[in-house]
Amino acid sequence: MRQLSDDLYLHTILANAPGYPLIWNRFLNELTRQLCFDSSALLVTDLNDYGNTRFLFSAHISNEYQEQYQDKLNRLDLFNHYISKNPRRITCNQNLQYGNPSELKSAFFAPEQQNFRFGVALACSQNHALSLLLNRKHAFSHAEQQHITQLLENMLPILQDAIHKEQRHKINSQLLHHLGDHFDGYIIVDHELNILFSDPIYTAIISQLDCVHISENRFGMKNPVIEQRLLSLIEHNQESSSIHNQCQSCQISLIPIASLKNLYQWECYMDGFILTFTHEKDKNPALDRLMHLHSLSRCEAICALHFMKNPSIPDIASHTYRSQETVRNHIKHTMQKMNVHSQAELMKKLITLASL
Repeated sequence: MRQLSDDLYLHTILANAPGYPLIWNRFLNELTRQLCFDSSALLVTDLNDYGNTRFLFSAHISNEYQEQYQDKLNRLDLFNHYISKNPRRITCNQNLQYGNPSELKSAFFAPEQQNFRFGVALACSQNHALSLLLNRKHAFSHAEQQHITQLLENMLPILQDAIHKEQRHKINSQLLHHLGDHFDGYIIVDHELNILFSDPIYTAIISQLDCVHISENRFGMKNPVIEQRLLSLIEHNQESSSIHNQCQSCQISLIPIASLKNLYQWECYMDGFILTFTHEKDKNPALDRLMHLHSLSRCEAICALHFMKNPSIPDIASHTYRSQETVRNHIKHTMQKMNVHSQAELMKKLITLASL
């Protein structure tokens, strides 16, 4: 009964941890206490460069040791290398033979001589893993190893769900701040539009858009011209601001992750790009009336409504993510279809229509 109570308490902490660093630290403290370890940590490991391994959260590990680890020791930590390459495999270092040069093993030292370790990793992205490391000074008995392994196995699905929610929380909060507006969904892609991170709810929404297709783990545009433009924008990696593109049915914003501030400590996707989607952002009854009564295209109707609010061509181009020449053509065609001969007449007719 005590074991069940302890497990439920850990699961409750994890369920409330996403978005709250203090609760993540509380989780590690409680896990360390229950399993009789001396310290613990959650790390993100770059599988292509172990020198980029970073602490996310920790319990009873000094800042001085964390700095040493991130500066040099991460490269020498063969135990973390092993579990990072073998996700979801719960491992005790007493049972592990590395088969690596002995000088590397002798060069690494664990915190406070806590040389007996348990670890398990979860895949974070194609090139990164999230590692849970637990350390202590005394060796493990066979019974202890069985008990620790069982608890960690029970906890892994809850931990993976909490990590996913933590990532989503960080991304959502930063995107809302960065875009200054709502969005319907997002995915994270690499330079070749391979999907690095996606939320099942958002993916379901995005998949219904007329202009995109998602095949396995790759994102694509149905219009090859727009897809090539998107790839070109990614190639040039404009970090200073968001880059926008638009099709008939949705607004797509391309944001290099490196251009966001304080996105998260995870570093899992720092070389990737966020694609946000907003479907029919300009939905408006007046939009439908313009299209129905005056046979305007959707793009012409959108530009007309923006013109009614502010007749500045550069501002309309900026707000609708079109070129100024395109906006001028849309306004010209709108005037012809609405049978007006000046922008003042167009403004008056649009205001009248909008008031109906």
